[in-house]
Amino acid sequence: MAKGLFTQGIVVLLRQSVSIEEVAAAIDDFHPSDPIEASEDWTFLGPAVLMNMDEDGSGKVVVDVVDHPWPDAMGGTQGDSAASEDSQIVDAWALGNFGPHNYPGSLQRAREQSWVWEDGRELAEQPTAFIRVRSSYVLGEEDDAPVLPEGYEPFDELALVTEIAAAITELPQAICYFNPNGEVLRDLKTLNESFEYAEENDFPPLDLWSNVRLFRLENEWAVMDTVGNSQLDLLDIEACFHAESYDFTEVESFLRLVTCFLEEAEEPIEDGDSVEGPGDVIWRVWRMDDGIAAPPRPVLRCLPQDNRDVPEQYRVPGMEQPSDEPEPAS
Repeated sequence: MAKGLFTQGIVVLLRQSVSIEEVAAAIDDFHPSDPIEASEDWTFLGPAVLMNMDEDGSGKVVVDVVDHPWPDAMGGTQGDSAASEDSQIVDAWALGNFGPHNYPGSLQRAREQSWVWEDGRELAEQPTAFIRVRSSYVLGEEDDAPVLPEGYEPFDELALVTEIAAAITELPQAICYFNPNGEVLRDLKTLNESFEYAEENDFPPLDLWSNVRLFRLENEWAVMDTVGNSQLDLLDIEACFHAESYDFTEVESFLRLVTCFLEEAEEPIEDGDSVEGPGDVIWRVWRMDDGIAAPPRPVLRCLPQDNRDVPEQYRVPGMEQPSDEPEPAS
């Protein structure tokens, strides 16, 4: 999916539902509108408030309360008796109502890869409702209004949506912050720690927007990847390497640094470009149409040039293997 009606979307999972008036009070510093009634279709809009994204009112943030559990399958696994609601959820997901880059199973994957907030792997209190914080440039505009304004910059927009979601997470009914596009779960404590770290180090809070995940592969190899860079209109990064030869913390930092490079670079990365990476080894990068792990999306695959044979399933077209190099002349 791509940005459309909604350009960003973050969720706060709830242990019990809450009134829109309570939500408005929690985000009073952002000057919400008077409450708006819910639409008949809960997948599109629950009781809500609106806020201007910019001083000229060219963009809007809509915050609504949804008194339903988060539909993680996005309508894909219910039985025939729920077929009508399944179709409704599928249509809403396709329109970006649950996040413009969300993919079915995002909450489950976020739980499995919740490394910073370890309690997130359990989510002991089952969410029964949720609050959405979504941004849009076409809500209330003419039908021919552009989905994205001229000179669109996603960074400040995503930062604002994150700050509003963080304020909502302080409600007593809130369980945690959930970014479905980046598959990130955080409780209030770890959420604030990320904000503090980002401010102290003058570094964007990438860990609130995109998760770094670890997967053990065959042949003692592993892959670490980001998921969620698309919110910043950047490619996700994946590093595929021999698991016992590299420090996972160094690989994680490498993925974040490559992300920052993509944000700042004036020229695009080309297939086969090299960069110094973990283990003081040169790593080469290639653009792939799909990553090794779900969700499906294009990625930059990074492979260390450490003279190891890369398993066939993780190779990229045209790359040379150490064993492919010609024998030196005798």
